[in-house]
Amino acid sequence: MLAVVLICALVLWVIKSIYRRNDSGLKDIPNAHFSVPYSRLWLLLIKWNKLENRTRIRLHRRLGPVVRIGPREVGVNCIDDGVRTIFGAKFDKDPSFYHALIDQTVFMVSIIGNEEHKKRRRMLSHYYSNTSIINSANLDGVSLASSSSSVDVFRQCKCCMLDMATDFLFGIENATDTLRDATFLDDLTRLLEPSRKNLHPDMPTREKWEGWLTGLVLNSYRTHATKPPWTHSLFDHFFDNFKAADPDMGFNEMASYMAAECDDHISATHIGLGTLLSYTMYELSRKPDWQRALRRELRTVASEEEEEEQQRTKLIHRLAKLPVLDAVLTETMRTHAPCPGPFPRVVPPSGCRLAGEYDVPGGTIVSSSAWALHFNPIPFPSPDEWRPGRWLEADFEQVAEMRNGTMILYTIYADYETYLDEEFTENVDQDDDFTATPSSFGV
Repeated sequence: MLAVVLICALVLWVIKSIYRRNDSGLKDIPNAHFSVPYSRLWLLLIKWNKLENRTRIRLHRRLGPVVRIGPREVGVNCIDDGVRTIFGAKFDKDPSFYHALIDQTVFMVSIIGNEEHKKRRRMLSHYYSNTSIINSANLDGVSLASSSSSVDVFRQCKCCMLDMATDFLFGIENATDTLRDATFLDDLTRLLEPSRKNLHPDMPTREKWEGWLTGLVLNSYRTHATKPPWTHSLFDHFFDNFKAADPDMGFNEMASYMAAECDDHISATHIGLGTLLSYTMYELSRKPDWQRALRRELRTVASEEEEEEQQRTKLIHRLAKLPVLDAVLTETMRTHAPCPGPFPRVVPPSGCRLAGEYDVPGGTIVSSSAWALHFNPIPFPSPDEWRPGRWLEADFEQVAEMRNGTMILYTIYADYETYLDEEFTENVDQDDDFTATPSSFGV
C-alpha cells in the first residue's frame, strides 16, 4: 500500500513539474541543467559542494547572460538590462537566503524590506562617507608591526584590519592590538576557521567572541556621555541615531541591535579587506615589475610628504589619484573578490525584462555572482590573468564598462619589498562561498 502511495505521489510530482515547466515564463531561458525546470536539486548540490560561483562563470560563458538555475530562479551576468535592473530598481531580497545569515538579531545586510533597509542605512551613511573616514581621529593610532622573517600575510592582514575596524567602531581606547597579542590572534583563528564550512562556529568559541563584543559595547556605552564630539566613534554615532529614531527603546534591545551591526561590520572588514589586502601582496610578490612600478609611484608621495610635512588627509587625497596604485587595487578586487555572492533578489509582481529579450514573471528569484561578472571575457580579455595594465591602457569608455586599503599598501610599499618564500606551497585558490577566503586559510 505504501509503495502505491509513493508511486502516485511521484507521478503527481512529475505531472506538476511538467505543467510548471510548460506554463512558466522562464521556459525560453537556457537551462543550466536539464533538471532545473523541475527541481532545485542541481543548484543545491553545487552549493553544497562549494562550486556555485565557479559554475556560474562557465555557464554564462557557454549559455549567455541569462541562465535558468532552478524552477523559479535565474542567474544574470550583464549590467544593462541585468544588474542595473535588479539592484537599481530595489528589488526585495530573497528572505530564505538572507535569514540564513543571522542568528537572532537582524542587522542591515539581512534586512529584507527596502524601506527598513534604507532607514538603517541612513543611520550609518554619513559616518562611512570619505570625508568622515579621512577626518576620523580614531584611525590615527593604528600602526603596523614589521618582521624580517616569512609571515602568513593573510593572518597578519586580517588582524591588522580587525585592529583598524575596532578602532573605527569603538574608539582607540577599546581597539584590539591583535598583531602583538598572540592569545587573541589564536582565538580569532579558531573562531574563523569553522566559518569556512558553516555560518555558525562551535559554541565555546562563539560565546567567547560574543562576550568580548558585549564588553566593547558596554565600555563604549559607559564613556559615550563624556566623550567630546570630535572623538566619537561609529558606536557613538550609531547610539545617537538609534536613540533619536526610537527614544523609548530600552538599552538592552538597543545594545543587541548595535552589537549585531558592529559584529557584521567587524567581520566584513577583517575578513573581506584582509582577504583583498593579502591577495594584493601575493600578486605583487609574484609580479616584481608591478611591485617596482608601485614603489616608484608611492615614493614620490612619500618624499613630498616628508618635505612638506603634509597632513594625513592630504596624503590620502593624493593616494586616491595615483594611477598604478588604483590599477593594482582594482585588478585585485576583480580577480579576488572577497565576497562573490550571489546576491538573490525577488522580482516584483509587475515582472521585469532581462538582457533585452527575456520577460521574467514576478516572484522569480534573480541573482548575480561578482566572480561571473568579473571574469566575463567580453569586457576583460584574458580574464583569468592578473593584469593591472588593463586599467591603465583602456580608454574612458572601456574603463567605465570594466568598473561598473590604500593607506596600508602605502605604509608597506613606500619602504619595503615583499617576496614569496622559496618554500611557499600553500593553495592560494579562494573558497567558492559567500565569503571567499583562501582555501588553505593562509597566504
